[in-house]
Amino acid sequence: MIMWDLLFILGMVLIGTTVWRLRQQSELAKTLIEQHCNKLDLQLLSVARSRFNFKLGSDFLQASFIFEFSSDGTDSYQGTLTLNGLVKPRFQLPAYRFVDDENTLY
Repeated sequence: MIMWDLLFILGMVLIGTTVWRLRQQSELAKTLIEQHCNKLDLQLLSVARSRFNFKLGSDFLQASFIFEFSSDGTDSYQGTLTLNGLVKPRFQLPAYRFVDDENTLY
């Protein structure tokens, strides 16, 4: 009986840790995407997690996030951010229309 209780507690700790890391990763991804869009002078429209998987090691969660952005206020594009744990962000953005005149943004 004691062994099952210990296994149950261990399982709950593992599940709780995984959920906590997933949430931490989502918050970091949103911050990184906002900074990247600000750096490129893009308007961020939405962010969503597209997939995640587990691997062995310190960065045990790999995740991809899809985000929509706009460069001119009318067209929208989708980019992706891939994270290994909480490090090594890799952005992939499609070719988008670059607007040089400030008056055409709005």
